[in-house]
Amino acid sequence: MTDLKCIIICCALVFLTACAGPGYFEPIKAVGPNGAVLYLYRPKADNPGMQPLRLSYPDIIIAGESVGVLKFNEYKTVPITSGQYRLRVTGLTEKADWAPKDIDLEFDIKAGETKYIKLDVRFNTEEMSIGQPETRYLIFATPMDAKSAIYEIRDTDPE
Repeated sequence: MTDLKCIIICCALVFLTACAGPGYFEPIKAVGPNGAVLYLYRPKADNPGMQPLRLSYPDIIIAGESVGVLKFNEYKTVPITSGQYRLRVTGLTEKADWAPKDIDLEFDIKAGETKYIKLDVRFNTEEMSIGQPETRYLIFATPMDAKSAIYEIRDTDPE
């Protein structure tokens, strides 16, 4: 009888997990008179099949300082002060495991503002063919509007 109970409980857990909705995400508020918040995220690619560079991760450099790596399907919260910044997505640090070339993005952020930047990684299917030895990628660091970003971030994991 205990084996039957165990099977029923396991089936119930699988069923409840399968019915789970999307994750919850609510952005934090900026702190201080010059405070701002930057969200960096790397969602799943919308291409079918395998996810590109799933096991690779770049180091994220903002104003010359590393804020850590950004792994696949993850987001990172970076409290910063208002100002002009240069963001670099790089594989040229000890922390990184990332072969693609660096990507640079300059952005401004105002006091009290929350900004969202998406690291979009996908296969470049237009430049790939069957039998081709090398995989090609399209990789962009793109500022996103809050309405789109919060829906993508809620399906990723916090750092």
